[in-house]
Amino acid sequence: MYRLLTAILLVAASCGEPAFAQRGDRAAAVFVETLEEQTFANRIEAIGTLEPREMVNLTLNAADRVTAIYFEDGERVPEGKTLVVLTQNEQRALVEAAEANREEASNQLERVKRLVDIKAVSRSELDEAQRSYDNATAQLRAVQSRQRDRVLVAPFSGVLGFRQISVGSYVSPGTVVATLIDDSQMRLEFSVPSIFLRSLETGTEISATTADLPGQSFSGALTSIDNAIDPVSRSIRVRATLPNEDLLLKAGMFMNVTLQASPRTALAVPEEAIEALGPRFFVYKVVTHDGQPYAERTEIEVGLRQGDVVEVINGLVPGDRLVTEGIIKVRDGGALSIKDKAILDPASRSGSRAGAVGASSASSPG
Repeated sequence: MYRLLTAILLVAASCGEPAFAQRGDRAAAVFVETLEEQTFANRIEAIGTLEPREMVNLTLNAADRVTAIYFEDGERVPEGKTLVVLTQNEQRALVEAAEANREEASNQLERVKRLVDIKAVSRSELDEAQRSYDNATAQLRAVQSRQRDRVLVAPFSGVLGFRQISVGSYVSPGTVVATLIDDSQMRLEFSVPSIFLRSLETGTEISATTADLPGQSFSGALTSIDNAIDPVSRSIRVRATLPNEDLLLKAGMFMNVTLQASPRTALAVPEEAIEALGPRFFVYKVVTHDGQPYAERTEIEVGLRQGDVVEVINGLVPGDRLVTEGIIKVRDGGALSIKDKAILDPASRSGSRAGAVGASSASSPG
């Protein structure tokens, strides 16, 4: 309907205009646009699943009863916060004994050093005292390490899941206490057809939406590309990172992903200005001869279609003027009558008719 209306208006606008002869034809009334560059990109759509930046099942390395729990379900905790403590009585006693042994070995070492200075004992006795001190220090570090194994701390800042134990529970190594995730950023993994492999690069911006949060869009960037193509689906896994300052995104969400790959700047031609003949594409470029505009049929190489414009790879340069409306009446070498698109504005046409009527009335004898 729009093209029919445009054709009718162009024919109406050409009525009363002077004819420009070219090979016996009248000048074709057309609309013209000057070519400009715009950004084109390969639009890739996919579906992915959100994962937290870090996730770990918290477990203890020792077996004993729980004496204290310092967190609640869903609590946010900083890195290093103490979460669970096991029975410490026996281990504390072992640490105290090891500290006492090291203290005694240290005192003995100092006495032997003073005696060596006055040559009251041999050098071998000093070496023996040094070995005793080193052994006592190592033994203390060992029992301290076993004591730390009985205390669970948060390895990084994040939010805890449901608590799986209670005070008084007996736990063994590998028993899951809770799940801790870092959701300050979210990882989004999805698959892309392998034909786009050369278009993918880290840092490419993405946008994602989810039915769980209607009306909201989230931006991120591609951070990594897998090292192999799936031989069955012929796709490759990629991973993007989405900031999550508002903590709206949750692990496990399905996301609809849009990726603009290989962004580039190229000439944009309105789709309606292109004439297709088999595998070849042509446009009508406006050239001027003796002050008269004419149509010059030009073959072009097209690329990506984006919206209502088409990327031109070869055949035109910035600043070229093309026939965009009225192309059906144009012939190669034919004369053109270039019209202003303002004639499509009903207000403009009404104003023109009103002016014409007023002028006619003013010229009529009273």
